[in-house]
Amino acid sequence: MKIFKGINTAFTLAEVLITIGIIGVVAAMTMPSLINETRNKQHVVAFKKLYSNFSNAINMFKADEGCEGIDVASCIEGMGYGDNNCEAFAEVAKKMKYVAMADGGPSTGSWVPEKSYNYYGDEISNEYGMINKTGIGCFYSLPDGMVLNVDVDPNAFKVFVDTNGKKGPNRMGKDVHSFTVGCGDMSENLTRICIDTQKDIFPFVSGTFPTDVKKGLCTLESYLQGGCKDANMFPNEGDGASPSMYILTMDKLPDYREIASKVSGFKP
Repeated sequence: MKIFKGINTAFTLAEVLITIGIIGVVAAMTMPSLINETRNKQHVVAFKKLYSNFSNAINMFKADEGCEGIDVASCIEGMGYGDNNCEAFAEVAKKMKYVAMADGGPSTGSWVPEKSYNYYGDEISNEYGMINKTGIGCFYSLPDGMVLNVDVDPNAFKVFVDTNGKKGPNRMGKDVHSFTVGCGDMSENLTRICIDTQKDIFPFVSGTFPTDVKKGLCTLESYLQGGCKDANMFPNEGDGASPSMYILTMDKLPDYREIASKVSGFKP
C-alpha cells in the first residue's frame, strides 16, 4: 500500500505581501479613472434629467399662457414684461418647483457657487449667464440642488444651469449648460428661421453673451445658419463646440483631455 504525502500549497508571507502590493498598485492606477468616469456619468444623467424637466416646464408654461401651437418667442413677448424682468420667468420656475430665488442678487444666495468657468476652463466673473456670486441675471435654486441663472429678454429666456450647484467643477460643458428659449434679439432673418424650426428650446448659448462667456461655443445664431455639428466637442472646429448637443447625441461628456491635447489654451 502506497502512502502519498500531501503537497503543501500554502502561500508564504512574502508571496501574500507581494500579491497585496500588486493589487494595490493596480487599484491606484485604475481607481482615479473609474472615479472620474463615474462622476462624468453623473453629470450626463443630471443634464439629461434637467433637459427633460425643463422641456416639460416650458410646455406647461405655454399651456397656461394659452400659447399652445404658438412659438414661445411670441408667447414671451406677449406677456409684456420687458427686458431683465425676473417675473417673466417666474411661472416657468414654479413649474420646476424652485425652492429659492436670490432676490437681492446672486451674492445673497448661499446656494450659488463662488466661481464658475467657461468651456476653455477660464474663470469668468461679473458677466451675464455665469453662475457665480458675481454673475448677472435671475438666480433660482431647484429641489435637487441645481441652480439656474436666467437672462430675460422680451421674447426669450437665456438660461444657464449648474446641474450640481456649488459642487465642482462649475464648468461649461461638464456641470454647467446653456439653453436659449425663444428666438431672442436676433436679426429679422434669423428670427424667422428660428421660428420656422418650430422648436422652443435650443441647447446653445446666445450670441449676445460676452465673448469670454461664449468662448469656444457654437451659438444659437451659428446653429440657425447651419454652422453647428451635434457631435463636435472641439472649440476650434467650424463655428465652435456644442457640448450640450454632444451630450444629448453621444450620451457622454466631451473628452477634455483629448481637447486640451489638440487645442491651445484649453484646460483639461
